[in-house]
Amino acid sequence: MDVKYINPFITASINVFFTFSGIESKPGRPTIRTTPLVSEDINGFISLNGHGISGYFIINFSQPFLTQILAAIFDYSQSSLNELQDLAGELTNMITGSAKAELSQKGFFFDVAVPQISQTIPPIPKGLRGNPIIVVPFNTKFGKFQIQASLLEIAEDFQKVTPPEIKAPPGYLSVADFAKLTRVAPIKVRRLLKTGFLRGEKISATEWYIPEKELLKIQGDHPPQIANASEQSPTLLEESVSLEEFSRLSGLPPTKIKNFLRTGFIKGVKDENQAWWIKKEQVSKFKKI
Repeated sequence: MDVKYINPFITASINVFFTFSGIESKPGRPTIRTTPLVSEDINGFISLNGHGISGYFIINFSQPFLTQILAAIFDYSQSSLNELQDLAGELTNMITGSAKAELSQKGFFFDVAVPQISQTIPPIPKGLRGNPIIVVPFNTKFGKFQIQASLLEIAEDFQKVTPPEIKAPPGYLSVADFAKLTRVAPIKVRRLLKTGFLRGEKISATEWYIPEKELLKIQGDHPPQIANASEQSPTLLEESVSLEEFSRLSGLPPTKIKNFLRTGFIKGVKDENQAWWIKKEQVSKFKKI
């Protein structure tokens, strides 16, 4: 396994812990294993399957470490196991989401699934058993944690073909148009459709109709510039609140909210004026994890 695959997870771990709780994480020397390490406390496991890449990511926590993180954020020291597991799930998801953004710049795309949190490691997919696992330990002022990643590159996803152009109906994009807007090669778009990372309607051996909203899976927080984007604003306004209103409801300063938006802990979108809109229901995250 190439070290280039683990570097985005190392960088993401450092950034997420600093942004989320203000603590610095120092990575130790990586080691290579063929079977994953298991923590007796809490493990976060997430599968990584998409275009150009297949594998999994694991992060191991101790309960005292997670308790200290909660205390740093919410100023209380008594935490139940469920609260610690919820926090572990959020951290696992945020680190994976941040690493995903960096890997996408190298042409690797995958969906971020719901993390599995337990005191054991879920069964490893058959095709990945025995595949090298890179383990990186981290030291912080609250204690230690470690990350593990095992990834395989799917070479066939990088083959080049030139598909015929076709015009899609309103609200949909052809493979060629989707590729042009996302700057992803058409062959990669088809691979994402075949793996289920992107949703679409197959109309021929090489062509699909892809819903315009699927652009967000590639472009992230930057909404696609499509003709009917403004039509989504009324729905957005009904379900979401502005950054300032979310700050008032949650008691968090706007700068902290923006950090959470960037890491993915808070889900939000930007409108045509680049202003953030956040689902109001997410205020509950800051009452008590």
